[in-house]
Amino acid sequence: MKKTGWGILGAVAAFTGYAYWSTKHLTVTNYEIISEKIPTEWDGATFVQLSDLHSASFGLYNNPLLSIVNELAPDAVFLTGDMIDGDESPFVAMAVVRKLAKEFPVFYVNGNHEGRSAFYEDFKADMEKHHVKVLENERYFLKKDDAPIIVAGVKDPRFVKEAWAEQELPKQEWEEAALKEVLDEATAHLSPDYFTILLAHRPEFWPLYQAYPVDLVLSGHAHGGQFRLPLTEGLFAPGQGFMPKWTAGIHLAGGKTLIVSRGLGNVTKLPRLFNDPEIIRITLKAKGDASGK
Repeated sequence: MKKTGWGILGAVAAFTGYAYWSTKHLTVTNYEIISEKIPTEWDGATFVQLSDLHSASFGLYNNPLLSIVNELAPDAVFLTGDMIDGDESPFVAMAVVRKLAKEFPVFYVNGNHEGRSAFYEDFKADMEKHHVKVLENERYFLKKDDAPIIVAGVKDPRFVKEAWAEQELPKQEWEEAALKEVLDEATAHLSPDYFTILLAHRPEFWPLYQAYPVDLVLSGHAHGGQFRLPLTEGLFAPGQGFMPKWTAGIHLAGGKTLIVSRGLGNVTKLPRLFNDPEIIRITLKAKGDASGK
């Protein structure tokens, strides 16, 4: 084989090795949320967001993933959907959830892959058995020294698909209509007086979330746009198509904040490129606290 051929073969092998390595290379991204609505008792509190595990494994028994979360020692863990992968066995995801729930308060909302899973009800029941708070259009007062913030969660539109199927609407329209229906229920008893975190799997509905009395929205679903090329939000995301707008990072609008996780697992045969699996750590800061921020 000519030198050129060996060079091409070596480049392909190196690229393939990097692509596989990057799908298992966990990264931690830190965000700080500052608000005058955050009680001083919550100043400095931290949360971890995990999204889109898709029953993936990161090392033996997922210990590398769990070790990172344990080292971060959050006040709570938020799971923003697609922990399981359709009809694949939920055992891997459930093992992760059980171990997390032994150490931290865990809050969970479902995603579209749970909506297509025959195992979801069993998965949900097992989580509740282990004291995970499954938020299906519900709110929860999370307190520190009797000072509350609110964590709310909304069902994925796939769980209410049947109610809109007869309307013969385009997919984007029925999903938005279904999501609005469950958002109305999930936020019916929210008060703008409390700092409120909304767990909602799909970031493409960010403009819709802004109409509700929430301060911070945590989403996943977009997998970081799969291929994260410079100056882009990735090349493709479910629900957003090619050249998507909201696939990762922090987005601000109307005094509200959206954080989108790049997620952990992968549901396509294509590798994640320049798009390492992500653990998100959020730190709350009470505006006007002693730090001067």
